[in-house]
Order: sequence, then structure tokens, then C-alpha cells
Amino acid sequence: MVINNGGIMKETNERFIMHNFIKEIVSEIEEELKDNDHSYPQDLVTEIVDSYVPIYNSGVIEFANELEGQDWSDVWLGATYMEFQHEGDNIIRQLQINIFQLLYEKVCSHEKLRDLI
Repeated sequence: MVINNGGIMKETNERFIMHNFIKEIVSEIEEELKDNDHSYPQDLVTEIVDSYVPIYNSGVIEFANELEGQDWSDVWLGATYMEFQHEGDNIIRQLQINIFQLLYEKVCSHEKLRDLI
């Protein structure tokens, strides 16, 4: 599975791809933080992570279906660490919220960003 901002998936090795996907997001955040003055880096992280959440119904469902293990459970069932459980207007919106929370947690816990944000 290869994911881009449009939520398109092309390969299938989820563990490898999720790692690379998070690495791509972290690299974008690092670059933005280096290139520009950001008084509120947490806001930048939120904005960039949000841009990676699929917006179209088919992309949301495809993204959620391609996940495996705990990531799949966290997105489809909601994780205990997720702040926004059950706030979506419908299942697609709830999946988007859960995808955002999953990506946000993984990005914020990445070793390269822990000291920057």
C-alpha cells in the first residue's frame, strides 16, 4: 500500500508502508520547521497530519481496510487513547477522525519529532 495525500493505495506490505508513510509525514514536518519560523509547532503538526487523511469516502474506506492489527482496530473500533471517540456525524467522518488520531499519535511519538515539538 502506497498512500499519498489523496489516499490512493497501490502496494500491500502494511507494516513497511505505515512506517514509510509516517516517515514521509515526519520529513515534511521537519522540513517545514527548518524552513520557516513556527511559534506553534504543534499546530503545524496538526495541519500536516490532517492533510494526509483521505477526504473522499472511497479513499477513507480503502485506507481503513488496508490497515492491519492494532492500527485496524484503532481506526474501525476506536482506541482508548483517541480524544474524539464517537463524535463523527456518520461512519465516514468517524473513520476520518480515527485515522487522524492514529497518524497524529504515530507522528508525535516519532523519535525525530519528540524534541522538536
